Amino acid sequence: MNWASLLGVLLLFYGLATAPLSIVQIFFTLQRRADLSPSVMVKTMLILIQGVGRLVMLPLCGALLFFQGWRLDPILQFAQFLLALGVVVESMPRIVSDYQEWRSRKGRASVPTPMSTDLNGPVG
Repeated sequence: MNWASLLGVLLLFYGLATAPLSIVQIFFTLQRRADLSPSVMVKTMLILIQGVGRLVMLPLCGALLFFQGWRLDPILQFAQFLLALGVVVESMPRIVSDYQEWRSRKGRASVPTPMSTDLNGPVG
């Protein structure tokens, strides 16, 4: 095992761990969008591209590095390590915010809203 193989394993598992979050985010985005304005469509397309990247590209790059990383010289292995570390560090805040949004949506969906009554009847 060398740096590139270890990095390939890291990217493979990172991609597999983040894929469910992106799938959930895509479903939530598509379900609540009734507006077809250009800004909403662009945002939805960016979320879809990001989801495909998390679901397909990260595990694919990890598998390629795992199986072919032994062919790289040490300088290229270090460069790949820095590149992959940058990808993980840059994407981590967005993944954490996606998870927090999912938890808040799940929490709001499970809490029933209390019905208030006044003289004119129930409201809510």
